[in-house]
Formats: sequence, structure tokens, C-alpha cells
Amino acid sequence: MKPGSKSVFIKAGYVLLASAVTLLLLRFFFIDVYRIPSESMMNKLMTDDYILINKTAYSSYFSRFITASPQQGDIFVFTVNKDIPGFFVKRCIGLPGAVVAVKNGEVSVDGKLLSEPLSIRHYYKIWFNDYQQVKVAIEQMGINKFQNGFRHFPRYILLALDNFQKNKMNHGVDSIKIWNRKNDPDSGKINLPELSENILDMSSLKIPFKGMTIYFNQPQDTVYSNTIRTYEDSSFRLEGKSAFMAGRQVSAYTFKKDYFFMMGDNRDIAIDSRHYGFIPKDNLVGKFIQQF
Repeated sequence: MKPGSKSVFIKAGYVLLASAVTLLLLRFFFIDVYRIPSESMMNKLMTDDYILINKTAYSSYFSRFITASPQQGDIFVFTVNKDIPGFFVKRCIGLPGAVVAVKNGEVSVDGKLLSEPLSIRHYYKIWFNDYQQVKVAIEQMGINKFQNGFRHFPRYILLALDNFQKNKMNHGVDSIKIWNRKNDPDSGKINLPELSENILDMSSLKIPFKGMTIYFNQPQDTVYSNTIRTYEDSSFRLEGKSAFMAGRQVSAYTFKKDYFFMMGDNRDIAIDSRHYGFIPKDNLVGKFIQQF
């Protein structure tokens, strides 16, 4: 070994060690990588895609130093609760204090129909006057019929499309609307098991915010009581019009945290806030940056 070669190796080792430590710090505090676990964000993010997230702007790790707030339309990695383990990736639909409702799959916030991104996906019932034109459109868009629940009937087809694909379906079509199994007389013969738990209708629901007070002089939606019991006070319970905390009856409750309403882009299949309720800000892990 030549004189000085040992010091070169030592320096190289220090550089590699410093690089490894830097990468670990970046991942722990600032940026992290997550794998998409399900089809709930299809067609924006596909199962097993990897994404980068920003952990600084919204994570509870940095809540004392950064004042940025989540925005409607942001995509987040978050946790739900100890009974539903793992990390979830969904789009923020409603901010604290907003009123969210869903009617036949269409989302409104504060009484206004939400302007949705092109990646939002629904199952559609498509009545046609020229099936050949519809067939050509499906082929040109490269839609996999099997993956998109294709069903062909004499007067219509059933097919999952995102908003971009739906806008391209403009030839040979008489009408197209989101398929709602609960009010369609053809649901029995269409038979899509993957949609057995979909929720296309949800009454107006106000998202709790820190300082928001609810009163128990009338039956409350169970989502509020579940939120209180899960994230704020495990002793809370609701019996009809009466509420109890630590065994004592209470007439009102004031929320201690801000909450958000999350939904998957693959709306008819996604398991999201329609099923497990609001997500507190403390549970946000990071904001989606990009996929790779």
C-alpha cells in the first residue's frame, strides 16, 4: 500500500458514513418513501407504486415549528387508529369546519359540488346507440376490461372510468351516469362483489374543529361519538340522547382537535372516511410529493 493510501480509504469511509447518516436523517425528519397498499387511489396512484412524502409541512413531529395547514385536494399518508393498523393514502376532501355530503357518488362541500381531479374514478352505466364506437373508444384508451368491471348488456355497458376517460367517451353514447347498486333494478344481474361496501350517499356532516361544541339534546351521528371516544376521551359513550364521560352525564362536548375528511380517488371501492370517520391532524404522517 502506497503512503497516504490508508488516509484516502479512511476519508472515503467518513464520506460514506456521513452520506448514510444524512440519508437516515432526511428520511426520519423530512422525506420518506411509502408503497401504495391498495387500489383506493387508482387511477392517480396504483397498487405497489412508490411515493415520496414531505414530513415537515404537516406532520405532528414539526407542529411546534411550522404553521402550514393541509389544503383541500392534498394527498396524505396517515394512520387511522390502533384498531385499524398500518398507513393509508387518501385525498383530503374536507377541512375542519367544512360540511361534506355525498349524493349518488358526487361530493359537495359547504353546499357546492366539488370540482374533482381527472383521476377520480367511478363505475358508470353507459347507455349506447352505437356499441362499435364505444368499443373503439375503450380500445383506444387502452382500458383493461377485466380490471375495470366491464359488463355488456343489450342496451348499456358497465365500466369503471376516471374523469379523463369519461370525457373521452363521447361517441356512440346516449347517456352516462354513476352506477348506484342500491337504486338500480339491474343490480342483481350486474353483480359486482367488489362494490358491496361502497357508499355513494352520505348525509351532510360537519367536520369537527378545535373549539367546536356539540350538544346532546338530540341523537348525534355515531361518527361524532366514535371520534370523541377514539381520539379524545376513551370514557365517552352515547346512549340515545344522553352522553356520559367517566360515568358522569354531560350535556355538551367541545372538541380538542382539528379533523379532516379523507377519500380515495377510486371512489366506489375506496375504504375511507365514509367508513372509519374523521382523521385528526395528529395522525397525518406527510404530504404526497411525487410517485416514482
